[in-house]
Amino acid sequence: MPFKKTNLETSLLDHVEAGDVSMKKLSFGLWYLRHRRLFLSFLIGIFVLVSMSGWIYGFYGLGHYFIFDREQDRLSLAEMFKTGVNFLAGRTNQALSVSAVKIIGDSPSSLLAEIYNPNNRATAHFVYSFMANGQAIVQRDGFVLPGQHKYLVALDQKVPAGAAVTLVISQAGWQKINPRQIADWPDFLAKHDQLIISDSQISLMSGSGQPVTQIKFQLSNRTSYGYWSVPVLILAYQGENLTSVNELVLAKLKSGETQSVSFAWPELKNADRLEIVPIIDYLDQSNYLPVTD
Repeated sequence: MPFKKTNLETSLLDHVEAGDVSMKKLSFGLWYLRHRRLFLSFLIGIFVLVSMSGWIYGFYGLGHYFIFDREQDRLSLAEMFKTGVNFLAGRTNQALSVSAVKIIGDSPSSLLAEIYNPNNRATAHFVYSFMANGQAIVQRDGFVLPGQHKYLVALDQKVPAGAAVTLVISQAGWQKINPRQIADWPDFLAKHDQLIISDSQISLMSGSGQPVTQIKFQLSNRTSYGYWSVPVLILAYQGENLTSVNELVLAKLKSGETQSVSFAWPELKNADRLEIVPIIDYLDQSNYLPVTD
């Protein structure tokens, strides 16, 4: 029986000149035209299977989290708040750490915790919240310089009786020290951190009614830099026990200047020692007084 070409084959062969297309390529083309519907169905089937596998895996992971992992995450967060450890860190920075909270005084109370930045080339700016039984009592902005231990405080807060109070750090942003501007951070800090407290005194001031505690001290700026404002934290002790906390903001401290500070602290009772800590962000250029001749 003679071989008869189909109409499709005849049409293709009629448009192919000798030597332009090999018989092997021509045969593949004919095979593809005959089976392309099956071929496309096969590809669509593969795409459907891949898509279904992704959806199944996603639903499996979501279900596994809600059934097994969600409670563990909740416990981990609760433990983080309980221990006062903050796990916020940048990609190249170690996490900040905070201490347990001290509650000083009763109704109202002052709250105090210590924060530490273990990084030697990055400052952290953040929001800190004192929490009582998981509810925020007060929220404030804060910072901690490289390698610095620092107190975080909130004065005159109403704390529910028996509440568990913790400190939570959030919204931490990292400021890397530019080596072109500050090549040696310890040297930079040594030249700026020369605000010296001297002649601190606790005395009773007589007046109408009950005697009032009077605080006096001197603050000397032994650096080459002046500051528009100098926040000062004052901690009062009786022996080794911290009994009260206060805050002041001194205005316009010039280079080489010594300011005498005196103020009444009516709530302070039975204190015999003061710890006075100036708190300045030495990287905040807006706080520097202009240099004058």
